[in-house]
Amino acid sequence: MTTDRLVDIFALMAQHEREDPHGVSLCAVAAEITKLSGAGIALTSSDEQASRLCTSNRIAGDLMNLEITVGEGPGTDASKTGQAVDEQNLLVTESARWVIYAPRALAAGARAVFGFPIRIGAVRFGSLSLFRDQPGPLSEPQASDAYLMASVIGRAILAMQAGALRGGLAGELEGTSNFDFSVHQAAGMVAVQGSMTVKDALVMLRAHAFAINKDLTMLAISVVARRTHFDQEDGNWVDVLSAPDQ
Repeated sequence: MTTDRLVDIFALMAQHEREDPHGVSLCAVAAEITKLSGAGIALTSSDEQASRLCTSNRIAGDLMNLEITVGEGPGTDASKTGQAVDEQNLLVTESARWVIYAPRALAAGARAVFGFPIRIGAVRFGSLSLFRDQPGPLSEPQASDAYLMASVIGRAILAMQAGALRGGLAGELEGTSNFDFSVHQAAGMVAVQGSMTVKDALVMLRAHAFAINKDLTMLAISVVARRTHFDQEDGNWVDVLSAPDQ
């Protein structure tokens, strides 16, 4: 289920930021959630100039620098076209679509590369590049997770541009963000409803808000007003539309 994978993604983000509070967890989480060898995120300006946001490891960094330098690669194409790019075997020269990028990507250690546009609605502003050190296609779950991760990245980048700290995308999970009281109150209620820790409840709240495209504070208010609650028995969220406002 999409919601379950969102919970996994946000939990991984919280874990990585606990381990490295000053780092950006998005690339590490993208590689881990898709079970691939590495990931990189590039942002694209209005004049289609790409800049590196983060990479998960050295090879991913080399591949990202290569894409930006030569203007070729999976992320470049995904950003320009708005379509996912799937190059399953760079060793097959007749299928290589990038004259400069492909041989240098092979030399760097990549055998298969993939690109996914980062977008909000019709607006594209970057790409997620992924690589594997062995040839082969993405499985359906891997492709689904990559699309979902690209969507999470898009929301996270917008939050960063709105003034959130780059190193604190999951900071609310550590209690370091200045969230209003309703979010903390709702997390306490969900923790009781689901017999979980408050940190886990914050993960669940954030994932559910993302899944239903609802502002986190508005979801928290709904939880506090008992219009929304977490049902531990079936692991689903329940909205009681007839509940009175408080």
